[in-house]
Amino acid sequence: MSNHKGPPIASISPTVEKGDHRYGILKFNSDSSIISTTTTDVQDTSIVLCTFTIPFHLSIPEFLEFVVPVDPFVSHYRVIRDTNPDLYMVLMKFRDPYSANNYYNQYDNRLFSSMEPEKCKVIYIESVEIDSVTMPPYTIPFAQQQSSNPEPDSLKEDEDSLPICPVCLEPMNETTTGLLTILCQHTFHCHCLSKWGDGSCPVCRYSQKPALAETESSLSRTVQPNPKERIIGDQSEDNECSTCHSKESLWICLICGDIGCGRYVNAHAYEHYLQTNHLYALEIDTQRVWDYAGDNYVHRLIQNAVDGKLVELPSTTADDSDEHTAIQEKMEAISIEYNYLLCSQLDSQRIYYENQMDEISKQLTELTSKYKPLLEEFNKTQKENRALELATKAKENKLREVIRAKYDSDDELQSWKGKFESAKNTWTEEKELTNSLSEINSLLIKSIEDREKAIGELSDQIRDLTFFLEAREKVQGHPELEGGSVETHAPPPTKSSRRRGKRS
Repeated sequence: MSNHKGPPIASISPTVEKGDHRYGILKFNSDSSIISTTTTDVQDTSIVLCTFTIPFHLSIPEFLEFVVPVDPFVSHYRVIRDTNPDLYMVLMKFRDPYSANNYYNQYDNRLFSSMEPEKCKVIYIESVEIDSVTMPPYTIPFAQQQSSNPEPDSLKEDEDSLPICPVCLEPMNETTTGLLTILCQHTFHCHCLSKWGDGSCPVCRYSQKPALAETESSLSRTVQPNPKERIIGDQSEDNECSTCHSKESLWICLICGDIGCGRYVNAHAYEHYLQTNHLYALEIDTQRVWDYAGDNYVHRLIQNAVDGKLVELPSTTADDSDEHTAIQEKMEAISIEYNYLLCSQLDSQRIYYENQMDEISKQLTELTSKYKPLLEEFNKTQKENRALELATKAKENKLREVIRAKYDSDDELQSWKGKFESAKNTWTEEKELTNSLSEINSLLIKSIEDREKAIGELSDQIRDLTFFLEAREKVQGHPELEGGSVETHAPPPTKSSRRRGKRS
């Protein structure tokens, strides 16, 4: 018998951060002394996440209600115990990377409740260290990779070979509905287990809530000898307590098969319950089942060897056989009625869920038919957006070039403005100089004309004087001319006089 007791325990070892996402390795631990540990790489690291640091007081149905917005996008949940006895973790396999990324962004560091300080921690899983002996491969959602394009015949064969949900008796296919594997490694549909009120396993009645020390002490104080309990007789030589090797008052766990002694010997069977939370144990002597959670016998789990009906078996030391026969007949009648009621309810439930599946299939077909044109329109819009983005980028580049050219033109304009101002100042100075030179030239011309006029007058005077002197000499040489008169005729104007007249 294996030394490993209870569900497997795991821990998270963070490795690296890629962008905004944290990645880590999921390591499974065991109580076994010899373990062949193998490391399994995750096929697609973008769809496998682990939600850890979940407090044990938050039951599995409550956690499913907490993540109900992303439940349609999760194909498989796997509940795993944490190394901290007050915490557990849930390994989640999503259907696509987009949904996994949304879950990571929305639920990482999110409070489970506004009234409690515990926060939800989410991390991507790169690889898993697992012991293939103690944990079957199917308990990990990504261990078995399905083919991308299966043939119809293989699909039919796989559907026939799929396991059946113990609650709704329908095949469990993670491609159509989400699956949930709890601590005791039993798998169900998520919606089936969410309707199971107490959160225990419907198959083995495994309880998630651990037994506390106060509960253990209170139970040990309240345990009193039951007068209806049958006297335990001699035990078989082949059976003994796995801890103290006692052969008296032996009980066998109905979940893992561990054999321990009763409370009135060394209470090793009860210690096994405290360690593993396995609720049901069978008393080997009386073949009756004890419920540790309810602290009483559970008769409905005992089947009659003849017809397989649920009955309460009589003790080997019973004296009143008629009373036991009546009780047995009553239990048989109750079991028949219960089985009939259960079958009718399961049939009606199966019909209801078949109708629901048909409606969902029709809706899925309609959505698929609407999805294709929407996808085409989306692709077309995306292409137009890309073309507009390219055109916008080209215009932005052209605008930057125009702005740069404008800046260059402004600089050149400022340079030409400076040159124009300099030329204008030079022109103004030259104009003023020209005007002053023109005035000086006019004054010089006027002065020259005045001088020429004065020269002309002086020339006339000199001519008259010369003529007077010549005449006087002639008169002095000819006395007979004394007393005469001299007439002069004005000479015709010469070219020089005309020119001087034009100038004046």
